[in-house]
Amino acid sequence: MNQLLEILQYTIPALVVLLATWLILKKFLDFNTKHLVVMQQSLELEKQKIDKDSKSKKEEAFIPLKLQAYERFTLFLERINPPNLITRELQPGLNASQFHKVLLSSIKEEFEHNMSQQIYISDAAWASIKNAKESVMSMINKASKQVESSESAVKLGEAVLSASFENQENAVDKALSILKNDLRVQFA
Repeated sequence: MNQLLEILQYTIPALVVLLATWLILKKFLDFNTKHLVVMQQSLELEKQKIDKDSKSKKEEAFIPLKLQAYERFTLFLERINPPNLITRELQPGLNASQFHKVLLSSIKEEFEHNMSQQIYISDAAWASIKNAKESVMSMINKASKQVESSESAVKLGEAVLSASFENQENAVDKALSILKNDLRVQFA
Protein backbone atom coordinates (compact mmCIF):
# COMPACT_ATOMS: atom_id res chain seq x y z
CA MET A 1 0.00 0.00 0.00
CA ASN A 2 2.89 2.26 0.75
CA GLN A 3 4.19 1.68 -2.68
CA LEU A 4 0.83 2.67 -4.13
CA LEU A 5 0.79 5.86 -2.09
CA GLU A 6 4.35 6.61 -3.15
CA ILE A 7 3.48 6.05 -6.81
CA LEU A 8 0.42 8.26 -6.42
CA GLN A 9 2.55 10.96 -4.76
CA TYR A 10 4.65 11.20 -7.88
CA THR A 11 1.95 10.46 -10.42
CA ILE A 12 -0.73 12.92 -9.25
CA PRO A 13 1.54 16.01 -9.37
CA ALA A 14 2.85 14.88 -12.77
CA LEU A 15 -0.72 14.47 -14.00
CA VAL A 16 -1.64 17.92 -12.64
CA VAL A 17 1.39 19.48 -14.38
CA LEU A 18 0.52 17.59 -17.56
CA LEU A 19 -3.12 18.76 -17.37
CA ALA A 20 -2.05 22.37 -16.67
CA THR A 21 0.41 22.26 -19.58
CA TRP A 22 -2.24 20.82 -21.87
CA LEU A 23 -4.77 23.53 -20.87
CA ILE A 24 -2.22 26.30 -21.41
CA LEU A 25 -1.19 24.91 -24.80
CA LYS A 26 -4.82 24.45 -25.83
CA LYS A 27 -5.62 28.04 -24.88
CA PHE A 28 -2.53 29.25 -26.71
CA LEU A 29 -3.40 27.26 -29.84
CA ASP A 30 -7.06 28.38 -29.76
CA PHE A 31 -6.00 32.01 -29.44
CA ASN A 32 -3.48 31.70 -32.29
CA THR A 33 -6.00 29.85 -34.47
CA LYS A 34 -8.57 32.62 -33.96
CA HIS A 35 -5.90 35.23 -34.60
CA LEU A 36 -4.86 33.41 -37.78
CA VAL A 37 -8.47 33.26 -39.03
CA VAL A 38 -8.91 36.99 -38.39
CA MET A 39 -5.67 37.74 -40.25
CA GLN A 40 -6.74 35.55 -43.20
CA GLN A 41 -10.09 37.34 -43.38
CA SER A 42 -8.34 40.70 -43.23
CA LEU A 43 -5.96 39.68 -46.01
CA GLU A 44 -8.86 38.42 -48.12
CA LEU A 45 -10.73 41.71 -47.70
CA GLU A 46 -7.59 43.64 -48.63
CA LYS A 47 -7.09 41.44 -51.69
CA GLN A 48 -10.71 42.01 -52.78
CA LYS A 49 -10.25 45.76 -52.35
CA ILE A 50 -7.06 45.70 -54.44
CA ASP A 51 -8.76 43.56 -57.12
CA LYS A 52 -11.71 45.93 -57.20
CA ASP A 53 -9.44 48.97 -57.50
CA SER A 54 -7.41 47.26 -60.21
CA LYS A 55 -10.55 46.29 -62.12
CA SER A 56 -11.96 49.82 -61.97
CA LYS A 57 -8.64 51.25 -63.17
CA LYS A 58 -8.63 48.80 -66.08
CA GLU A 59 -12.21 49.76 -66.95
CA GLU A 60 -11.26 53.43 -66.80
CA ALA A 61 -8.39 52.74 -69.19
CA PHE A 62 -10.70 50.95 -71.63
CA ILE A 63 -13.35 53.68 -71.78
CA PRO A 64 -11.34 56.00 -74.05
CA LEU A 65 -10.43 53.06 -76.30
CA LYS A 66 -14.07 52.00 -76.58
CA LEU A 67 -15.19 55.53 -77.33
CA GLN A 68 -12.50 55.86 -79.96
CA ALA A 69 -13.69 52.63 -81.60
CA TYR A 70 -17.27 53.92 -81.77
CA GLU A 71 -16.03 57.21 -83.21
CA ARG A 72 -13.89 55.48 -85.81
CA PHE A 73 -16.67 53.15 -86.94
CA THR A 74 -19.11 56.07 -87.10
CA LEU A 75 -16.62 57.90 -89.29
CA PHE A 76 -16.11 54.74 -91.39
CA LEU A 77 -19.86 54.39 -91.96
CA GLU A 78 -20.20 58.05 -92.86
CA ARG A 79 -17.28 57.79 -95.28
CA ILE A 80 -18.72 54.74 -97.09
CA ASN A 81 -22.21 56.22 -97.30
CA PRO A 82 -22.63 56.50 -101.10
CA PRO A 83 -23.27 60.28 -101.33
CA ASN A 84 -20.20 61.01 -99.18
CA LEU A 85 -18.06 58.34 -100.85
CA ILE A 86 -18.82 59.51 -104.37
CA THR A 87 -18.26 63.21 -103.72
CA ARG A 88 -14.99 62.46 -101.90
CA GLU A 89 -13.56 60.03 -104.48
CA LEU A 90 -14.79 61.55 -107.76
CA GLN A 91 -11.80 62.74 -109.76
CA PRO A 92 -11.83 64.39 -113.16
CA GLY A 93 -10.73 62.23 -116.06
CA LEU A 94 -11.74 58.87 -114.60
CA ASN A 95 -13.93 56.54 -116.57
CA ALA A 96 -16.60 54.35 -114.95
CA SER A 97 -14.33 51.30 -114.71
CA GLN A 98 -11.55 53.25 -113.00
CA PHE A 99 -14.00 54.96 -110.67
CA HIS A 100 -15.51 51.58 -109.79
CA LYS A 101 -12.07 50.36 -108.70
CA VAL A 102 -11.39 53.56 -106.77
CA LEU A 103 -14.67 53.29 -104.87
CA LEU A 104 -14.18 49.64 -103.92
CA SER A 105 -10.55 50.22 -103.02
CA SER A 106 -11.48 53.15 -100.79
CA ILE A 107 -14.05 51.08 -98.91
CA LYS A 108 -11.64 48.17 -98.45
CA GLU A 109 -8.85 50.43 -97.21
CA GLU A 110 -11.13 52.21 -94.75
CA PHE A 111 -12.44 48.89 -93.48
CA GLU A 112 -9.00 47.34 -93.06
CA HIS A 113 -7.75 50.48 -91.33
CA ASN A 114 -10.47 50.21 -88.68
CA MET A 115 -10.79 46.42 -88.43
CA SER A 116 -8.82 46.10 -85.19
CA GLN A 117 -11.34 48.30 -83.41
CA GLN A 118 -13.92 45.50 -83.51
CA ILE A 119 -12.67 44.18 -80.17
CA TYR A 120 -14.18 47.20 -78.42
CA ILE A 121 -17.71 46.96 -79.83
CA SER A 122 -20.49 44.39 -79.57
CA ASP A 123 -20.82 41.49 -81.98
CA ALA A 124 -24.13 42.89 -83.25
CA ALA A 125 -22.54 46.25 -84.03
CA TRP A 126 -19.61 44.58 -85.79
CA ALA A 127 -21.96 42.40 -87.85
CA SER A 128 -23.99 45.45 -88.89
CA ILE A 129 -20.83 47.30 -89.93
CA LYS A 130 -19.67 44.38 -92.06
CA ASN A 131 -23.17 44.14 -93.55
CA ALA A 132 -23.16 47.86 -94.39
CA LYS A 133 -19.76 47.53 -96.09
CA GLU A 134 -20.91 44.54 -98.15
CA SER A 135 -24.19 46.27 -99.01
CA VAL A 136 -22.46 49.40 -100.30
CA MET A 137 -19.93 47.36 -102.28
CA SER A 138 -22.75 45.28 -103.77
CA MET A 139 -24.63 48.44 -104.68
CA ILE A 140 -21.54 49.82 -106.44
CA ASN A 141 -20.99 46.53 -108.30
CA LYS A 142 -24.62 46.43 -109.49
CA ALA A 143 -24.49 50.06 -110.59
CA SER A 144 -21.25 49.46 -112.50
CA LYS A 145 -22.99 46.74 -114.53
CA GLN A 146 -25.60 49.29 -115.63
CA VAL A 147 -22.96 51.69 -116.96
CA GLU A 148 -20.50 51.10 -119.79
CA SER A 149 -16.93 50.93 -118.50
CA SER A 150 -15.82 53.62 -120.94
CA GLU A 151 -18.43 56.16 -119.78
CA SER A 152 -17.47 58.91 -117.39
CA ALA A 153 -17.15 58.38 -113.66
CA VAL A 154 -20.02 60.80 -113.18
CA LYS A 155 -22.40 58.31 -114.85
CA LEU A 156 -21.35 55.59 -112.42
CA GLY A 157 -21.68 58.02 -109.53
CA GLU A 158 -25.20 58.92 -110.66
CA ALA A 159 -26.12 55.22 -110.95
CA VAL A 160 -24.79 54.49 -107.43
CA LEU A 161 -26.59 57.49 -105.96
CA SER A 162 -29.80 56.51 -107.72
CA ALA A 163 -29.56 52.98 -106.33
CA SER A 164 -28.77 54.40 -102.91
CA PHE A 165 -31.86 56.64 -102.91
CA GLU A 166 -34.07 53.79 -104.14
CA ASN A 167 -32.83 51.45 -101.42
CA GLN A 168 -35.43 51.47 -98.64
CA GLU A 169 -33.24 49.63 -96.12
CA ASN A 170 -30.07 51.66 -95.95
CA ALA A 171 -27.54 49.33 -94.30
CA VAL A 172 -25.29 52.25 -93.38
CA ASP A 173 -28.08 54.03 -91.49
CA LYS A 174 -29.05 50.77 -89.81
CA ALA A 175 -25.45 50.15 -88.71
CA LEU A 176 -25.18 53.72 -87.39
CA SER A 177 -28.35 53.21 -85.41
CA ILE A 178 -27.05 49.95 -83.92
CA LEU A 179 -23.75 51.64 -83.04
CA LYS A 180 -25.52 54.50 -81.28
CA ASN A 181 -27.80 52.17 -79.33
CA ASP A 182 -24.87 49.98 -78.40
CA LEU A 183 -22.99 53.03 -77.14
CA ARG A 184 -25.97 54.16 -75.08
CA VAL A 185 -26.27 50.72 -73.48
CA GLN A 186 -22.56 50.55 -72.67
CA PHE A 187 -22.30 54.00 -71.11
CA ALA A 188 -25.75 54.54 -69.64
